[in-house]
Amino acid sequence: MKIAVDLDGVLAETMEAWCKRVNEIYGTRLRLDDLDSWTSWRKIGITKDDFFKILDATWDTWLDIPPTEPGLAKKVERVEKLGSLDIVTGRSRQTVESARSWLSYHKIPYQRFVRVRGWRDKVFLNYDVYIDDAPELMPLISRNPRMRGILYARPWNQEVADMPRVYKVESWNRIPEVLGDIMESSKRKVRA
Repeated sequence: MKIAVDLDGVLAETMEAWCKRVNEIYGTRLRLDDLDSWTSWRKIGITKDDFFKILDATWDTWLDIPPTEPGLAKKVERVEKLGSLDIVTGRSRQTVESARSWLSYHKIPYQRFVRVRGWRDKVFLNYDVYIDDAPELMPLISRNPRMRGILYARPWNQEVADMPRVYKVESWNRIPEVLGDIMESSKRKVRA
């Protein structure tokens, strides 16, 4: 099974670091829980470009970016044992080395680091399962009968409707069980 795992918001808690930086720049008091949509930058009146510039700048101090969950490396290791796990991210070119350093520092296991231009491009890579937090990615995955999505719960994706082949999880602890269900379902289809 080929598994694509997103970096920002799924492994690295970059939006927490982003909030801290925005609060320093704009004098706001944003918290992670305030980011209830993928366009939350509009709440403070900045452009999408400014949002991404600040997000990229958080990677300049990658040591300040915490993992999304305690003990994340062990949790990802359990998932990696179920298939070939790649990091698939839309990180900008200038942040790739910082992102790789972050993964190494936190001992996150993976086979390959794959950078795509944007989240939409992920579905063209033909992974079997995508573990991601992007609400707009899930309908694209759901439409392809060969793909499965695991939506990692974040404040900005709570309103995502249920859809075929998309599983919602609150933590990394649940992901191996969901992958087991996906593998069992695939075996049943092959036998039928």
